[in-house]
Amino acid sequence: MKRILIFLLIIALIIIGVFVFDVQNLFTLSEFKQKQDQLQAAVASHPFRSAAIFFFSYVVFAGLSLPGVIIFTLAAGALFGLVQGTILVSFASTIGAFLAFLVARFFLHDSVQEKFSDRLTTVNRKIKSEGAFYLLFLRLVPVFPFFLVNIVIALTPIKAFTYYWVSQLGMLPATILYVNAGVQIAKISSPGDVVSFPILLAFILLGIFPFVAKWFANFLKARRVYSKFSKPEKFDYNTIVLGGGSAGLVAAYTTSTLQGKPLLIERDKMGGDCLNTGCVPSKSILRSSKFIADMQRSKSFGMNKTSYEFEYENIIERVHSKIATIAPKDSVERYTELGVDCEQGDATIVSPWEVSINNRQVTAKNIIIATGATPLIPDVPGLDQVPYFTTDTIWSLEELPQHLLIIGAGPIGCELGQAFARLGARVTIVHRRNTILPHEDEEAAKLVEQALTLDHATLCTNFETVRISKNDNNEFVMLGKHENTPVQIAFSHLLLATGRCPNLNGLQNLNLETDESGRLVVNETLQTRFPNIYACGDVTSPMQYTHVASHQAWYAAFNALFRPLKAFRCNLDNIPRAIFTDPEIASVGITEKQALAHNVSHQITTFPMDDIDRAITDNATDGFIKVITAGNSDKILGVCIVGEHASELIAEFVLAKTHKLGLNKILQTVHIYPTRSEINRMVAGKWRREQISTRTIQLLNKFQRWKLGN
Repeated sequence: MKRILIFLLIIALIIIGVFVFDVQNLFTLSEFKQKQDQLQAAVASHPFRSAAIFFFSYVVFAGLSLPGVIIFTLAAGALFGLVQGTILVSFASTIGAFLAFLVARFFLHDSVQEKFSDRLTTVNRKIKSEGAFYLLFLRLVPVFPFFLVNIVIALTPIKAFTYYWVSQLGMLPATILYVNAGVQIAKISSPGDVVSFPILLAFILLGIFPFVAKWFANFLKARRVYSKFSKPEKFDYNTIVLGGGSAGLVAAYTTSTLQGKPLLIERDKMGGDCLNTGCVPSKSILRSSKFIADMQRSKSFGMNKTSYEFEYENIIERVHSKIATIAPKDSVERYTELGVDCEQGDATIVSPWEVSINNRQVTAKNIIIATGATPLIPDVPGLDQVPYFTTDTIWSLEELPQHLLIIGAGPIGCELGQAFARLGARVTIVHRRNTILPHEDEEAAKLVEQALTLDHATLCTNFETVRISKNDNNEFVMLGKHENTPVQIAFSHLLLATGRCPNLNGLQNLNLETDESGRLVVNETLQTRFPNIYACGDVTSPMQYTHVASHQAWYAAFNALFRPLKAFRCNLDNIPRAIFTDPEIASVGITEKQALAHNVSHQITTFPMDDIDRAITDNATDGFIKVITAGNSDKILGVCIVGEHASELIAEFVLAKTHKLGLNKILQTVHIYPTRSEINRMVAGKWRREQISTRTIQLLNKFQRWKLGN
């Protein structure tokens, strides 16, 4: 704020100076014409000194955006000729504009970016990718005031060097025009005579040229990537969707809803990982294990004695029954009724418009790749000698493990580790990092770590896996180093929870670009390097959540059908995430660690779950809420909630952050009592109270005492 005030003071002083010294009348065309002979004589007598004085004077006028710059430009032609005048003005005007840019960036950039970061997200993204084109357009078209361009562009993330060279290039045509007019200065009576409508139109067309050139370059690029393939004259479908998981189902259904004709191809089971091996089975077993945990603490609910018996086979049977209950929603029958042609088999993309499936080829205008991801198998010596499980195959386990070793302490490792520990298995979780759940809030991760320990799971962080072998008792043993100390961990069953890698089977013919993690590279509209081929879900997304896959799928389906008439950019800025341990962790936006790492001006407000009445009545007081706000404002940058049903409580903050509603709006919203959602209002109220200064409280105290007559 202080820098903004200084900047405004500088502007005010410049304006005052202009009027005090009557600058606008000192530097006019008539004034120059009266002194032209005298000035030309001075230039002839001292050419180098005159050029230097002119150059630095022009830099000052351009840098301060003073009136009279156009007269200076005309004077350059009259005094120095077309070539020398153009060189002097070109560099002087660019340096002056660059200085104005640097001043505006120093005083305004950080404050504006911080205050309007949400609104500027799209602008910043466009400037980073195409800033040079936009600046070149503004410089080529004289209708945009150059001083305003200096200030506005300074507020964006454009690089200073890019700003300089683009300005130098973009201002050159107008510079030549005005300097040349100065050479013929006897023929003009005012600066307005220089630019006629045809000339102005020519500049506008020149300004549009970079965008036309870019479009043409993209056109040629598309021609090049398609050059090896023959495009069919007609197509069987509008869109072929590869993969029947969350992303593929939404993409196919959206295509049908928008009256397109889709073909959905799934090689295995409809519903993908989420239904068959991920979200549904894991949450089912977590619920069963939580019931057991609640029974074990029955005395805290006032029960003198409780008992329970269970067979692991029944637990797994319940898991599969929940899958079977939900499966019809994702079935071939249902999607066929919704207007989607469905086919099962291994698909291979033959060309950008052709897919081979079950010994026949089908064609489509567009292809959407939603092939998901598969478990990542780490490179551990001896692993191939162990009948290990992954998150895909663990549900085939028919007996409760005696000792389950889990490699990986991310969300899946922690969730399944807690579930099996509560079911009675001995569980050991090893993790190569120094903390579990490394991408989550540190305090939240510690609470989950404590919960896992209370459930008798053993955690080994800073663990380096060396190899797997068998000991003298013919038991499987993990050999490794825990905090640089050699250890051996005997186990009966092994679960790999080391992440997932994109499934690229059937895509080899197109040589699609991938990043360092193996994910397909797409642009903001989810296009691959082939404009008619899109990707969504785990095969491309860095956030491997079902709701992200569904979110991306809608954009991919819409953009595929309406390209090139309309395309939406898929924004992942406000995606919530949850870890379904007990207690749950739910988050949106940045973490406290990220705010500190990126030097974001922020404020932290926390509120404990054990101060919420409904949490107290439910014996669910473990947890807290932490809200990260921008500076001293109520703008929400990030939220972390830990506790029972945290994944439900976070929705209010996702809505608020997405639609730019601050904590004051949440504070003004009535929440039902007694519910856990009150914690959202409570933390907003605490933030509000912390904004009231001691001085304000003292003044309020004096005012109220005065009203009492004291």
